[in-house]
Amino acid sequence: MKCYKKRWLFILFLCGFISIYAQESATLSGYVKNGANSEDLLGVTVLVGTDRGTVTNDYGFYSITLPKGTYTVTVSYLGFEDITKEVVLDKNQKIDFMLEEKIGVLDEVVVTSNRASKAVKSTEMSVVSLKSETINKLPTILGEPDILKSIQLLPGVSSVNEGSSGFNVRGGSADQNLILLDEATIYNASHLFGFFSVFNTDAIKDIKLYKGGIPSVYGGRLSSVLDIRQREGNRKEFNGELGIGLISSKGLIEGPLFKGDNEEGKGGYMIAGRRSYVDLFTFLSSEFDDTTLFFYDLNLKANYSINDNNRLFLSGYFGRDRFEIDDFLGTIWGNASGTLRWTSILSEKLFLQTSAIFSNYDYSLDNLRGGSEFRWNSNILNYNLKPKLNWFINSNNTLTTGLDITYYNFEPGEIKSLNGSNVNPEKFQENFALESAAYVDFKQTISDKLSFQYGARVSNFKRLGRENVRIYENGTPLTYNPILDRYETNQVIDEISYGSGKTIQDFYGFEPRFSARYLINDYNSIKLSYNRMYQYIHLISNTTSATPLDVWAPSGTYLDPQYADQIALGYFRSFNDNAYDFNAEVYYKSMNDVTDFVDGADLLFTEEIETETVQGDARAYGFELQVNKNKGALTGWLSYTLARTERKILGINNNEYYPSNSDQLHELNLVGLYKLNDRWDFGANFVFGSGRPVTYPTGQYEQNGLVVADYENRNGDRLPAYHRLDISATLNPKKGKKGKWIFSLANVYNRQNAASIFFREISEVGDQEIATGETEATKLSFFGIVPSVTYQFKF
Repeated sequence: MKCYKKRWLFILFLCGFISIYAQESATLSGYVKNGANSEDLLGVTVLVGTDRGTVTNDYGFYSITLPKGTYTVTVSYLGFEDITKEVVLDKNQKIDFMLEEKIGVLDEVVVTSNRASKAVKSTEMSVVSLKSETINKLPTILGEPDILKSIQLLPGVSSVNEGSSGFNVRGGSADQNLILLDEATIYNASHLFGFFSVFNTDAIKDIKLYKGGIPSVYGGRLSSVLDIRQREGNRKEFNGELGIGLISSKGLIEGPLFKGDNEEGKGGYMIAGRRSYVDLFTFLSSEFDDTTLFFYDLNLKANYSINDNNRLFLSGYFGRDRFEIDDFLGTIWGNASGTLRWTSILSEKLFLQTSAIFSNYDYSLDNLRGGSEFRWNSNILNYNLKPKLNWFINSNNTLTTGLDITYYNFEPGEIKSLNGSNVNPEKFQENFALESAAYVDFKQTISDKLSFQYGARVSNFKRLGRENVRIYENGTPLTYNPILDRYETNQVIDEISYGSGKTIQDFYGFEPRFSARYLINDYNSIKLSYNRMYQYIHLISNTTSATPLDVWAPSGTYLDPQYADQIALGYFRSFNDNAYDFNAEVYYKSMNDVTDFVDGADLLFTEEIETETVQGDARAYGFELQVNKNKGALTGWLSYTLARTERKILGINNNEYYPSNSDQLHELNLVGLYKLNDRWDFGANFVFGSGRPVTYPTGQYEQNGLVVADYENRNGDRLPAYHRLDISATLNPKKGKKGKWIFSLANVYNRQNAASIFFREISEVGDQEIATGETEATKLSFFGIVPSVTYQFKF
């Protein structure tokens, strides 16, 4: 009885406390925008007094609840002038802030979360933001600024070979990165076989990379999240940009919608396009007369304010590559995506966002050789619904919750005859799946010293029919033979037919997330994070980086979901009034049921993928260091990574751990940006990385008159170390002019870095082709020294 009385007394006390707090507090909320074009600004710091504050969400909205009183509110954001305003908070108030850009001053490097002090005080760790302004100032290969190559200059991020825009994060493979463009999944982010990314920096507003401590809002990949947001469009006036380079040209226009006589329109739009024209110069060499090679992009975005509390956003992307050699080979590949979002301010503390998303990646491969012409098509298509609610409870507590529902349609491949050839048409079975998740994420400030961000994601993946599932002898497609040290394919003994929408396999995942920050003082902090991630779809590939012909496959009867646990510990410090900041992190990541291929696998034209792939465990661990110089004429950063990543899969490498394709012990990046005066900006970056794993033949033997290479340990050898220096110079326009020149010189000292080393039997002696039986090693290098020039013009 006493126990019940105590409980009721506690509940009454709590209700009374909440009632009193509600009566004695008020909420300050609103949007923070760019004063030049009225675009929302993400991650802006809104500081009340000296010790309480918040940041704007993905749509520039902020909300903070405080005891009634008079406060000094400071709004600050990188590259913009601070706003300080005295607010009498005697009732709920909605105040929008318009920030003005700092003109002609590069006094902060745009690579930290916002300001250096925020990097120390924020609960986030293993998270980096980049702005397109910084990317455009970095030296480039062939004069094309590139988001993915820029993030490879950060600690813990690398690429498996030269020229590739695929990337690896903390030992993960390329398919373990979730790449989002306005929330739509981009499955292949490469143009021209990896030399460029699909992201036109002119159309990009914000880039955020999560390497660890990933909030529960995100899911579906093991290693990282790259969240990219497009520009929304100028709501005040029409303007445009043009850029002409050696490889490609691009243009952008933006302006207001339904402006009328008002200072700004009820909405805005942005349209950007880009096209390469390598194909226009093939006439310069007879070797390329019959070759077609180009890519193009189209970026779209529009927004409309229904009223003060409700807004609509529509964004899209469409990109294509085409490569063709007459009478031999042709291929076309690309992404298409669209996102419709509605945001609503339900109250001063509740912000609702609902997104409906479409994403598709497809490719076709044409065999154009006479008599056997055929076309191979493949694609992955998904529809996604994401409602998300932000609840700004008070100045110390914020809750985010929502749903994430994705329907997949996989088309592994279809063969069609071309030009009346006798190739038999064939279509592999389509695969269907439904992935759904519910999540909650809680940000909590316990005291001035201690803050947390924690939550969980509960995910479910259903493999759905219409499909016939093969049943193998012994219940598995492969059996490992320890005597012969190889996998043997089992015989198909039956098939089970599943009707449309019937569940073939059901998987569940519980994904806890946690981050903590302890503030030693205003300039020093220690952070800890842990996250578990599940990945239900797999990139089936035996190459080191993403290619246009990769095939995605869903988890199912013979393919389990991958999952990973990562823990990280970091130390963060800022110096000299935030002119410098420093961070160091150590991490350990264990990965389970990762996918690899059996020796001699043929993955392209095989429907029975389960007979070519195996699963096992992996581990990655390392140390990351970054020092940023944020202010002054010279800005930039130094990053260093010491890391290992290994896999252990039955039947591979004598069942022992072996280096994964992305394993790299040392990686060093040095980036400098120097503002000489109002006209000239200079940039430089130096890259060094120890050699990548590679499998060399250990011998050779003759079979049926052919010399065959013999391989033993997978990834048992290393390529030579990689290093390169790039420089750039930007000539800004004179006062009243709008055009500027950008000059770049990549690989200044003409280093011939090895993209790969392959072995071949020498077949040429003098002018005759003779099989000598001898073998030589041949190094493949993509780039020597590469100059480029680009002209950009605004109107």
